[in-house]
Amino acid sequence: MLLPQVEYLDDIQATKQYQKQLEAVYQRISDNHYQQLTVLIDLNTYGTEIFNVLDCGVDLPFERIKRIHHTFNDDLALVDIQLGDSTGQRILEQLLALALYENINDIAGNPHSRSICLWLFNHRITETIKHSLYLIGQAYGLGTNKRRYLRYWDPRVIQLLDYLWTAPQKLQIYQLGLSHIYYVDWNNKMKVLTLPIPNKVYPSNIEAALEQLRPLPFRFNQQQWQLLEQTEWINMIFRQLKEQIVINAQSYEIVMSQALLIAKRKMTQQQAVNNIIEGLEQPRSQGVTG
Repeated sequence: MLLPQVEYLDDIQATKQYQKQLEAVYQRISDNHYQQLTVLIDLNTYGTEIFNVLDCGVDLPFERIKRIHHTFNDDLALVDIQLGDSTGQRILEQLLALALYENINDIAGNPHSRSICLWLFNHRITETIKHSLYLIGQAYGLGTNKRRYLRYWDPRVIQLLDYLWTAPQKLQIYQLGLSHIYYVDWNNKMKVLTLPIPNKVYPSNIEAALEQLRPLPFRFNQQQWQLLEQTEWINMIFRQLKEQIVINAQSYEIVMSQALLIAKRKMTQQQAVNNIIEGLEQPRSQGVTG
């Protein structure tokens, strides 16, 4: 993947859409009194050359996460950004522009990789957080103890996982010390995945329930695996839909229900596409916007 020119990012930063999203990000920072930001970057897209397009990027400290799977050419990296100074703010603004650039150019017929992945506010880089992010990237195969990797850090995948993870599975992530995970969604908006606290998952007998909560890696049921195996097809559909509709919970439910039928060999892909179009057009005809 060719590294975008600095001029491309400057053009994006001049758009109303970018300015609107930047304002929303700074509002979140202000509302939550965030002082620090850790961004998870997938070096498999551009390698360390990505830092060359950032102001002071050459000197930007980053740390690598243990390789989650042997087939990856490069690592995931964590960058530490201090939000209290102009340098940190400038880097944040450029990373947001790059995230929007990658999403805008991820179009039907020409998919674009994502290098800017998850945004973790007030989570300084420690060995504990690095190990936690490594663990989230793995799952046991169905009925086995053989590990398979889970590309959760890709914004397109974590949106899918948000609908697939059960409340106890989300609690497994919360137990690692992660309560909020931010990412840029299909709609080019910064979205937050809020992980549930124990008493929201288990209203009673919390201690006993937590003792039964398995540590990571995840163990997914058959339906979860069937849907995960359709990730490429699901993202292909959203890639075609995103210029026409707002991707929301309803559109996810419609697309994933059809993906599950494909996985169970109860539906052809073409019929599934027809059903998705019909399902999305029906609310419009009833005057409901996406």
